[in-house]
This record gives sequence, structure tokens and C-alpha cells, in this order.
Amino acid sequence: MKHILIVEDDTILNETLSFNLQQKGYIIQSAQNQKEALTKLKSILFDAVLLDVSLPDGNGFSICRNIRQTINLNTAIIFLTADDIEQDILKGYNLGADDYITKPFSILILEKKLNAILNRIALHEPTKTYSDHRLQLNFSSYTAHIDNKLVEFTPLEFQLLELLIQNKGHIVTRQRILDVIWDKRGNYVDESSLNSMICRIRNRIDTKEFHYIKTIYGTGYMWMDQ
Repeated sequence: MKHILIVEDDTILNETLSFNLQQKGYIIQSAQNQKEALTKLKSILFDAVLLDVSLPDGNGFSICRNIRQTINLNTAIIFLTADDIEQDILKGYNLGADDYITKPFSILILEKKLNAILNRIALHEPTKTYSDHRLQLNFSSYTAHIDNKLVEFTPLEFQLLELLIQNKGHIVTRQRILDVIWDKRGNYVDESSLNSMICRIRNRIDTKEFHYIKTIYGTGYMWMDQ
């Protein structure tokens, strides 16, 4: 499932885009200003950002620059704008935007553009996997094996595992997990659900001799390699 951030100060357009993209299976977060967008970008790794050029407290160009310089070169960026001024369009591309779409636009065309860009990026990305002598995880296909036997995890459990493994050897706070992991309708996982999820994962992957997920009491969790 792809994570999309919609940065658009028009509430109706923001909600319309969120609804339609959720129906296509995307996980959606939204922001209506630059400050809110940057806060979300610091805590969540997005596959794509739909970015309005004009925002109440800034502009999309500075957000685009921030993404490319400090966050993720592979995040797809599509500018949404009411203007088709050539200078602005060129500025967006020069900052690293993948595409530009002028309002008003067809949501179907936007979906096609977004899907095409994400597919193109995926072709150049290595398959995301984790493997040791007994546990194999494939985060692209959502498949898992323990001692060569297929094991099932939910999509949310795969997202949690991927987050912990990406930060192995480092503490991932409970708050960060709660900010990052949510279902495709945008409902945040609560403390109780997180506890249950950690317990289910441990029951599947841990042995008496080794525990992959270490609890850092009062803070969060840490992934431990065997």
C-alpha cells in the first residue's frame, strides 16, 4: 500500500482527493498548510506528495526543496496549481517535481499520472527484504517465511516490522509508531492495538533463546538482529 500526502488548502478539494484516492487503496494523510505538511513529512515516509503551489503560510516550492534535500529523493511529487505560468512550472521541475497539473483537473487523469509515476519509481527500486538464518520478510510482496515455512502477517504488521527493521539498533518510540502506522481509511492505531500487534508478531517470530523486538520501557521498541 502506497502512502500519499495531500497538501492542499482548499478543504473541499483536499477531502475530494483524499476520498477518491482512498477508494483506490492508497493510504492518505492530508495537510492544509506548509507547517502541517512539514510536520507530517518528518514523521512519515511518503511514496508521493500532491502539492499545492500556493499555501496560507508559504508555498509548495519550499516543501518540494525540503523533500529533495533532506527527506527522500524517491518520493513522487506532483504540483497542483491554479496557474500555468511557464516560469513556475519550470521552477517546480528544477526543484525535482515529477509532474505538474493545472486546476481544475480530472481526478481520473490525476490518478493515472500518480499511478504511472509510482510504477516508474518502483521499477528502479530494489526489492525491500529482510533475511537472516531463519526469518525472511519481503515488504514488496508482503510475504514471510520462518524456517522456510510460510507465515502470515497483516499489512499493518508488515508496516510495523518494516519500520522497526529500517531503524534496527535504534529506538523507535511508541509515538512515532502510532504516527506512522494506520489503516487505509486513515484511522490511527491506538495504544491497545499496538500492544496487541507487538504481541502477535513476537508470538510468530521469537524463540525461547532470542527476541527480535526489544522493549525499551517507557519509550518504545528496538529491532535486534540475530
